[in-house]
Amino acid sequence: MNKLQKVYEAAKECGAGAFLFIDNINRRYLSGFNSSAGALVVDKDSGTLFLDFRYYEMATIKQSKGLLAEGLEVVLQEGSLFGMVCDLLAKKDIKKIAVDGNRVTAFELQMIKEKLGVEVEIKTGVVEEFRKIKTPEELENIKRAQAVTDAAFSHVLGFIREGVTENEVAAELEYYIRRNGCTLAFDTICVSGTNSSLPHGVPSDKKLTMNSFLTMDFGAAYDGYCSDMTRTVVLGEADDDMKKVYNTVLEAQERALAGIKAGITGKEADALARDHINACGFEGAFGHSLGHSLGMEIHEGPNFAWSYDKPIPAGVVMSVEPGIYLGGKYGVRIEDIVYVTENGCENLTSSKKVLIEIK
Repeated sequence: MNKLQKVYEAAKECGAGAFLFIDNINRRYLSGFNSSAGALVVDKDSGTLFLDFRYYEMATIKQSKGLLAEGLEVVLQEGSLFGMVCDLLAKKDIKKIAVDGNRVTAFELQMIKEKLGVEVEIKTGVVEEFRKIKTPEELENIKRAQAVTDAAFSHVLGFIREGVTENEVAAELEYYIRRNGCTLAFDTICVSGTNSSLPHGVPSDKKLTMNSFLTMDFGAAYDGYCSDMTRTVVLGEADDDMKKVYNTVLEAQERALAGIKAGITGKEADALARDHINACGFEGAFGHSLGHSLGMEIHEGPNFAWSYDKPIPAGVVMSVEPGIYLGGKYGVRIEDIVYVTENGCENLTSSKKVLIEIK
């Protein structure tokens, strides 16, 4: 059973004759085509993808190469998008549709109800559930993205020096990623000195200073699939306190990596790292969760979190990113991404993690 058939079966479960998608991510996942606008209707006959003039020709070219979902019909939008969807539903005598409530705004939902004139059933998380388990092709895309991310880190180590700004380091990382065939998975985090205590700090014109931490959280995306990595380095030399913080985070991550496998709950995985950080005297300094799933979006489910008490299945890609943040002083985070298997996890990140001192 292919993706479109699975979605139709989910629609049938709630008595709907079709599933409507207008969000970019799930529309792309199901159809195989990326666009900023459009609609996908999945019914018993497969799927109908409505695209406007900007995208129609590109979609037909991809379809001729066998790159779109099997059985998908691509239709040029002429006039109102909802008007064409309405005509299709009427033609197929579909009186009830399913819509993913997590993927439409209140205004969009109102428009769907008003314009289509059919009963609407809210059914959430259907496609997200399918997306958790990565196919071999999806995993390969993530690996290719991560390979560029690792290479960007190696490259930027030769760029980092006293006096350059956080913005300049972030720009160098992003330029390398784009120059090597990828897009950005998310906005780069590049924070130094006291700014490194901000887990999601924004790069600024602050100049790098000697004997201080620099944390870089960045990722490439290849063919729509994201990578994610964080490395913290020292410009100059680390003192004993800095080394203690860094090595505590590193050991916390290593403990987590050693214990992660299919069946562990998100809460249990989080505790593998958190308990070590707390035992080393940094209780309360690790304020976020251990990690999250990623794929077409940088943050997906499931999660390695104290609040996630469900088992983690085999086949998901997860981040493992413990950190210690000492407000007004500095912070350290180390992040890899892993592919969870029945017996453990495969680390997809190759960049070294020993404390790097750039002198």
